[in-house]
Amino acid sequence: MAFGFPAAYSQLTPLNNLPQKTFILNAVSICKKLNWRIIYIDENELNAVSQNNKNIWNETISFSFDENTAIITSSSNGNQIYDRGRNKKKTEIFLDLYFEELKNISDFEINETDFSEQIKNENVSNKEKTEPENISAFYSFFSIFTPSKGYLITPVLIYINLAVFLVMTFSGVHFFKPEIQNIIDWGGNYGPMIYEGQFWRLLTSCFIHFGFFHLILNCIALAYAGLLLEPYLKIWTFLATYLFCGVIASLSSLYWNKDLVSAGASGAIFGMYGILLIVLLFKTFETKIKLKLLLNIAVLAGINILYSFKDGIDAAAHIGGFASGILFGLILSIIRKRKDYSMALISSLATIIIAVLFINFKNSKVYIYQVMEYEKRMQEFNDMEKMALEAYSIPYGNSIEENRESILYMIKDRGIYYWNENITLVNELDKLYLPKEIHQQNEKIIEYCELRISLYELAYKKISENSPKYDEQMLALNFKIASTLNQIKKAQTKS
Repeated sequence: MAFGFPAAYSQLTPLNNLPQKTFILNAVSICKKLNWRIIYIDENELNAVSQNNKNIWNETISFSFDENTAIITSSSNGNQIYDRGRNKKKTEIFLDLYFEELKNISDFEINETDFSEQIKNENVSNKEKTEPENISAFYSFFSIFTPSKGYLITPVLIYINLAVFLVMTFSGVHFFKPEIQNIIDWGGNYGPMIYEGQFWRLLTSCFIHFGFFHLILNCIALAYAGLLLEPYLKIWTFLATYLFCGVIASLSSLYWNKDLVSAGASGAIFGMYGILLIVLLFKTFETKIKLKLLLNIAVLAGINILYSFKDGIDAAAHIGGFASGILFGLILSIIRKRKDYSMALISSLATIIIAVLFINFKNSKVYIYQVMEYEKRMQEFNDMEKMALEAYSIPYGNSIEENRESILYMIKDRGIYYWNENITLVNELDKLYLPKEIHQQNEKIIEYCELRISLYELAYKKISENSPKYDEQMLALNFKIASTLNQIKKAQTKS
C-alpha cells in the first residue's frame, strides 16, 4: 500500500544485458496484454493508463531509465491519498509478465529503423484512441474530501460547510438539533429579516445546516454530483451555477413559505443534480454506465423530492433548485461548444429569475408583517392565560367562608373573564392575513379557552354547592384540555 498526494509506488529493475529499446518494445507488448492504454512512448519513456470496470480513477504507469536500470512507477490519477495497495499490485503484475517474456527473448538486438517506425505508429494510434475518462465512483472515502484535477471546487464547498458547522458547534449550537433561533442568528433564510435588508441570508443559508446528519447527507450528495459534473463544467461554471441554484432555491422557499426558517445546501445540490440529469442525456457515455447513472440520479432525486413533502422539510427550495438546474443544464448542453455564451445566457436568466422571485417576495410585505403582528399580540394571550391560571390555584383567607367567597370571585371575575378576553383576542387576530396552519392553530386555541371556561364553571358550581358530583366531569375536561394543548404544541412546531 502507498500514501501520498496522489498515492504512488516505484520499483527499480536492472536491465542487465537487455537494451533499453528492447525493454520498451517488450513493455508495450505487456501493456497491451494487460489492457493498459498507452498514452505516450519514445526511446526513453513510456506512459500507460490502467483500465478498470468500476468507473473509478485509474493509475498511470510510467517507465523511465537511469543508467542500466528501469524505473517503473505506478501513481493514482485521482485524489487518492491511500491506494489500498493498487499501485504496488500494478508494478508486480507487470514485472511477473516481464520476467516471463524475458525467458522467450533470444535476440536482444533490434533494428533502429524498425524501432522508430513502431514507436511512430504507436503514438499515432494512441492519439486516435484517446478519449476522456468517465469517472463515476470514488476511489475511497477519503477521496470525497481531497481536491484533484477535475474535482477541486466541490471539496472546497464541502470544507466551507464543515467549517461553518464546526464554528457553530464550538460556539454552543447543538450538534444534532440546533434551535431555530440559532439558525436565524447564524444566517438562516428567514423572510422578515431578508425583507428588512439582510439579503445575504439568501446565500449564507446555503452553508448552514440543521445538525450533523443534515450536514453529512448533503456533503455526500454534493461530492457525488461534483465528481460527475465538475470535470464537464470546469471550476468557475460549476461554482457559478451552484451559487445561482442556491439563491434561487432560497427565494423559492420564501415564495411558498414566507414565515419558515430554512437552511442547508440541499437546494443548491438539487440544482446540480438537475444539471447532471440533462448533461447525462446529452453527453457521450457507455450505454451501461449512462443507464446506471441515470437510474441512480432518478432514484435519488425522486426519494428526496418525496421526502421534501414531509413536515418540516423545505420542499419549495428543493423543487426550485432542481428546476433551475434543469434549465441551466439544457442551456449548457445545447450551447456546449461555446461555454462563454452559455454562461452569459445562464447569468442573464438567473438574474431575471432571482429578480422576479424577489419582487414577488417584496410585494408580500403585508403578509410578513401580519405574521409578526400576530406573534407580538399573542404575548398578550400568554400574559392573560397566566393570570387566569393563577386565579384558579391561589389560596385565600383564613376561614372556610372567606376562602369560598374569594375563590368564587377569582374563578368567575378573574379566571373566566381572562379566558373570554383571550377568545376575543384570538378571534380578532384570526382576521389577519395568516398562513393556513396558523388559522387552524387558532381554532384549537379557542377550543382550549372554551374548555378552560367549562372547567372553571364546573369548579364554581362545585365550590358554591360544596358537592362532589361535578368531579367526574372536571376530570374528563382536564383530559380534553391536556389533549388539546398537545395538539396546539404540535401545530406550533409545524408552523
